Amino acid sequence: MMYSSIFSLRTISILLVCIGLFTAQSVSADSVIRTGDTVSIAGDQSIAGDFYSASGKINLSGSVEGDAIITSSQITINGNIAQDAVLLAGTVDVYGTVGDDLRIVSGETTIAEPVMGDVLVIGGMLTILSGGSVAGDVILLTGQATINGSVGGDILGWSGDLRIDAPVAGDVSVTVNTLTLGDKANITGSVQYVSRELAVQAQGATVEGDLVRNDPVIPVAKPTVSSVLLPILVILFSVLSWYLISRKSLALVSNRALTRSYKPLLFGFATVMLAPFAIIILSVSVIGMLVGIAVFFMYALLLVLGVIAIPAVVGQAMVRLMKKSTKELTLVSLGFGVVGVVLLSLLPLIGAVVLIGVLVLAIGAMIDALMHSALK
Repeated sequence: MMYSSIFSLRTISILLVCIGLFTAQSVSADSVIRTGDTVSIAGDQSIAGDFYSASGKINLSGSVEGDAIITSSQITINGNIAQDAVLLAGTVDVYGTVGDDLRIVSGETTIAEPVMGDVLVIGGMLTILSGGSVAGDVILLTGQATINGSVGGDILGWSGDLRIDAPVAGDVSVTVNTLTLGDKANITGSVQYVSRELAVQAQGATVEGDLVRNDPVIPVAKPTVSSVLLPILVILFSVLSWYLISRKSLALVSNRALTRSYKPLLFGFATVMLAPFAIIILSVSVIGMLVGIAVFFMYALLLVLGVIAIPAVVGQAMVRLMKKSTKELTLVSLGFGVVGVVLLSLLPLIGAVVLIGVLVLAIGAMIDALMHSALK
């Protein structure tokens, strides 16, 4: 189905976790907000309250007595953070102590110093060096994880390849492709893992509890009439509702999406990629909090309207392939569009890519139409 093709359960889970990380944050009077291409906090600087930053690169060598919430392409923490740290970046290097929980969304993460609370990492690769340690739990959603530093709690979550080569005071409960217990692995509790492969256990590795492997369960869903018809009816009802309420605006969006101009694609791509960062930056600041909330709801509305407009854009494209040129949006076009969306959703990869591309075009067409009407 279309919705299962575009949004997997794992993607939805990651998005919900990310929203939880960046919302409901308060800003005290002692808080410091820094933005720019490069942000640097020198070693002799101390921030009394919370620290917020959105930048291209950031180097935090000073100390933060409150929380640190940072989004950047590259984050390097050489100083100490007394409380929680929330880091969103392409690369994160933590060479300083974190006094409470550490939550990271990153492509590559390295932790080299003690973390006094829990560690949550969502991303491609995690490495906890031997000099690093985690007093609480380690929660993973990674492609690869190597844990060489001690863990005071449990290791939980999912990882493609997981290597543990350090003492773990709690249990290990993970879903993995491969699990390796190195010579320095000393698991006080039990190890329960879901994998097709047996764990590789070095001669010096010890597990005081049980070592249990479970095969992954692959559910085989039997298609029913309701499961097939329901998405089609949802798509059809949504686009017909827009058509009946404002046929002119739906025709305008679909026709602008199919113009030869680069504007719809550019506007759509910029909105989809940059709006979330603008929402985060505005939400963590005092003066921009209400604007951030408003932008969030506008962004959500654009996404919903973009999804509804997909059948209209696809239908118009199919009609134009059969005719030389037409700007009239009819019920026949919508019918073709619904059928086209259903067929595209059945294609495993190409269909999802095409549908996402049409969604970006539809959003860009709406932005283009709004800007064009505002300039008149």
